[in-house]
Parts: sequence; C-alpha cells; structure tokens
Amino acid sequence: MNRHRQPNRHRHLVLLTAPLLALPMALAPAPAAWAGTAAAAGSVQAVKVTKVEVVTLLKSGETIECNGTPVAMAFDGKITATGPGTVRYHWTVGTGRARISPGAVTFGSGTGTKAVLQVFDVPAPKNAKSVTAYVTLHLPDQKKSARSEQVTFPCRK
Repeated sequence: MNRHRQPNRHRHLVLLTAPLLALPMALAPAPAAWAGTAAAAGSVQAVKVTKVEVVTLLKSGETIECNGTPVAMAFDGKITATGPGTVRYHWTVGTGRARISPGAVTFGSGTGTKAVLQVFDVPAPKNAKSVTAYVTLHLPDQKKSARSEQVTFPCRK
C-alpha cells in the first residue's frame, strides 16, 4: 500500500507547485509588450530629430510671370533623425498660421534623412514689381521648425 501512496503524493505536490512556478511568468509582461503599449499610448517615441531644414528650389532673382494667376514655388524640407519612429509635420506660408499639407515620415533604426517636397501657389498680382515668399516646416511632436530663406522674384515686364 505504501508503494501506491508515494506516487500519488508526488503527483499532488507537482500539481500544487505548478501554478506557483507559472505565476512569475504570468505577472511579468515582456519588455516588448511594455514598449508596444507605451508607443500606442503616444508617451514614448524612440525617434529623435537631429536636424530640420528647408531649401528653396527656385532661387531669388529669377523672373516670374505676374499676370494675376498664382505662381508655383517649390520648397524641399529635409528631416534628419536617429532611431525608429514616425515624425509628423506641416507647413505654413509666410506669416500665416494655417497648417498646410500635414503629413508624416517614418524612420527605421539608425540615422537617416527624409525629403519632403512641397509646392505652393503664391499670388502674383498683375502689375506687381516683385513677389516675395517664405515657408516654415513644423515638427510639432519634436518641437522643432525650420524656415526657408525669404525669396524675392522680379516680375517680367
């Protein structure tokens, strides 16, 4: 009779300790799960912008047609960042506060640069002598921005 009790006793001990052995695994979520939860909540962002700049693709001094129709002016935003994540941006023209062309660029691990081309229609009134413009690229989550140089275009006569 003792022979039968020993295996059953061992089986009871295993059954009682099995939930205790599994308990620490169930209570400690994986670090990857923490990162996913924090990123989803928007509280942690691994990407860090190291540089933001705006280049005017049409240089000051080039003559334009001022006949009452807007003139297309192109600007190239460059965002350099380190680490993975998404960087949101938007543009403003001149002193205006209207957010134009909002978007986002995604970076992988390491350091990289993304270009964000933007073309704006700038008013070119009839009989104007010149048209002046500048734009600003804003990265609200990074609290950074960059302004283009102010460009002036003489009107053709």
